[in-house]
Amino acid sequence: MKKILKWILIVIIMFLVGLFVATKIMSKDIPTGKSGPAAEALADKILNRLNEPAWDSLQYISWTFFRGEHHYIWDKSNNTALIEWADYSVLMELNNLDNTIVKKEGNLVEVKEDYENLKQTAWAFWCNDSFWLCAPYKIRDKGSKRTLIEQNGKQGLLVTYQSGGITPGDSYLWWVDETGLPTSYDIWTSIIPIKGINATWINWETFPGGAMIAKTHKLGPVEMSVSNVKVGLTLESVETSKKEFYR
Repeated sequence: MKKILKWILIVIIMFLVGLFVATKIMSKDIPTGKSGPAAEALADKILNRLNEPAWDSLQYISWTFFRGEHHYIWDKSNNTALIEWADYSVLMELNNLDNTIVKKEGNLVEVKEDYENLKQTAWAFWCNDSFWLCAPYKIRDKGSKRTLIEQNGKQGLLVTYQSGGITPGDSYLWWVDETGLPTSYDIWTSIIPIKGINATWINWETFPGGAMIAKTHKLGPVEMSVSNVKVGLTLESVETSKKEFYR
């Protein structure tokens, strides 16, 4: 038994060492670029290509993410979101998390510790999943910095979020086609061990009103889909059965 445990320990150690080495080999340093007019011009090109005014004018949007397990309805004008997964339903005022309502199987969660844990879980889901929905529209968010990167004859836009979300300090290097349409970005974030890994932004769809959303992302061997997307000017246009918005 001792020999078996010893060999198991050796295998675990070797695996962890191999994983550490592979992560270091595959990781890339964040490139150095220049902020200023050229970087802002590329940001303009991206936002113009994606029809930013159309995105800004959306009232409601609903979608599903993360293997079909996370469901969202977002009232953009009031910045309120309904976040659903498993048996949980969380109605969150995104500018004031203290007003969050948490339900399990339709019943209010009132135990403080359970309430706080579920609220933070919903917030983490929101920060991640909404970013995969609309990250290109966030390149000029408050607290962001933009620099122009030139690599192998191509220009990219490095966006660093110095504040906000759950992991401030994350950076994303956007690559675009000749029209300014994003095709992928390289990621430097604390929750992904491989620094500079590339994720695609493909399968773009233009929705009523003109807003554009990329519905497929490939991060290494993992494919993530934005599905069941609906947009509209009323709650009924994206979902008719959710009464939580009416409190």
